[in-house]
Amino acid sequence: MNEEFEIISTYTAQQAIEDGLLVEVFKTRWQELSGGKPILATGHLFSSVSLAALQEIWNEYAAWRKGKAHPDRMFTTAMNSKKVWLVEDGAAFTMMYPEDY
Repeated sequence: MNEEFEIISTYTAQQAIEDGLLVEVFKTRWQELSGGKPILATGHLFSSVSLAALQEIWNEYAAWRKGKAHPDRMFTTAMNSKKVWLVEDGAAFTMMYPEDY
């Protein structure tokens, strides 16, 4: 069954940034790190770890992506004994705790 649904409203990444739910990280290095695509962190993760920790997560993701043996798998790591996801979609890269999804 293929039904079309009317989208009533959308919540953009920009709105989430303005509301503090998402934070832009490493913005001056986006071109170098992600080809210009925004790199975001949830406000929860951003307030829980240092920028150095976020850089460590990104570096681990970049190494994983380069040698991507499992292209169908989502990147996960741990920071301070908590699971962290880094999700890439068409608009951005987003670092988050699973409960932030």
